[in-house]
Amino acid sequence: MRMTREDQVLRRRRDDRGRPRYPVLWSAKLTAETQFERYVLSGRIRNISISGVHVLVDKEVAPGSSVTLRIDRVGTFTGRIAWSQPDRLGIDFDNASEPLLALMVDRLCAGRMPEA
Repeated sequence: MRMTREDQVLRRRRDDRGRPRYPVLWSAKLTAETQFERYVLSGRIRNISISGVHVLVDKEVAPGSSVTLRIDRVGTFTGRIAWSQPDRLGIDFDNASEPLLALMVDRLCAGRMPEA
């Protein structure tokens, strides 16, 4: 089976991310801004790490867009959309969020095995 360029990029990104990702299914609200539009989307977080999240959404948003992510019962974080497909996207968190994210991931994902 031949991989598309998009699949190759996603696979390389998964292999290079360097931080364990924990599978979760948490509700979230995403506010993203592009040069021309502002989006407010509801989504479900599929996995999370200190550096970012994989979110299931119903709209594709341009990579590079600034984003604010509100995770129910957890908090609000900022970052950029690293990649996007019609039903999912990846967010890289801003470095300023890292200490809080480390604490959150340690506490909320305790006992979960990271994804391979």
